[in-house]
Amino acid sequence: MSLTIKDYNSTNTPTWCPGCGNFALHASLKKALVELNISPSELFMSFDIGCNGNGADKINVYGFKGLHGRSIPLAVGAHLANRRFTVIADIGDGACFHEGIDHLIHAVKANYNITILIHNNQNFALTTGQATVSTQEEKPMYGLPKGRPERSLNVSKFILSLDPSFYARGTSTDPLQLSEIIKSGIENNGCSVIEVIQICPKYNKDFSPEWAIQNIKKTDSLENYNNLSLKNATEILDNSSIYTGIIYRNNTLKSFYERVHNRKDTLTELVDEVKIQDTAHLLKYFE
Repeated sequence: MSLTIKDYNSTNTPTWCPGCGNFALHASLKKALVELNISPSELFMSFDIGCNGNGADKINVYGFKGLHGRSIPLAVGAHLANRRFTVIADIGDGACFHEGIDHLIHAVKANYNITILIHNNQNFALTTGQATVSTQEEKPMYGLPKGRPERSLNVSKFILSLDPSFYARGTSTDPLQLSEIIKSGIENNGCSVIEVIQICPKYNKDFSPEWAIQNIKKTDSLENYNNLSLKNATEILDNSSIYTGIIYRNNTLKSFYERVHNRKDTLTELVDEVKIQDTAHLLKYFE
C-alpha cells in the first residue's frame, strides 16, 4: 500500500494564525516525505519552542519538543543513536540564531546526516513579535517601537561562511519549490540546512505574497549558476533580490559517521548495543 499525505496527517487541529507560513511548510514537508517513500515510522523530528514548535503534534511522526534553541542537538542525538531513521530538526530563527547558534555551528561543521529546517519569519511570533537577530534594525517591533539597537545578522551569509555540505533557501509562498528543496536536503549525505523565508501575517506584515512576487527570484532563473561554486553562492547573496533554491552544496565533504574510524566496520546501531548491565559488583567499591 503506497504512502499518501493522509498518513502524515494528525487528528489535532492546527492553532496557527490564518495565513501563517507553517501551513504551507507542513504541506511541503509531507509532500516531500511521501514522494521519498519515507513512512511516519521511519522519521524522527525534533521541535523547538515557538510557533514552529506548535507543529509537533500536527504531523504524524516520532516527534519530540525540546527546549528553546535545542532541537538541533536532539536531532543529532537521535541520528547518532539510530541511523535507520530520517532525522529532521525543526527550529525558528529566534531560537536558532540566539541560544541555539552554537548547535547550528557544531552540526554543520561535524556534518551530521540530518536536515535542519529554519523557520525564518524575522520575529519571536509566539510571544507577540519581539525582534530577533534577523529582524531589520529599523523595523518597529514589540517593546522596540524605534527598532532594536543591535545590528542584524545576515543569516544566509553566516550559514555559508560555515561551508555547509548543503544550504538552500525556500519560501512559504512557493510550497511546490520548497517541497523539492526539502527532498534534496533529505537525500544529501550530510547536514542539510534549509532556511524557509516564512510569512507571519500577525507580526511581519511587510512580508506578503505580493512582496514575495516582486522581490524573490529562483536560482533556476540565473544563467550558468553553479551551486557547487562558493563564489557563485556568495555573489547572489549580495544581490538586491532574494534568491531561493539550492544556494550551495559541497559534495566533497564526508558525513560525521564516515569520519569516525572506530565505527567503520560496525554493522549495528548504538541503540542496538544498549543493554541492561548488572552493576552490583561496582557497588562493592563503595562499601
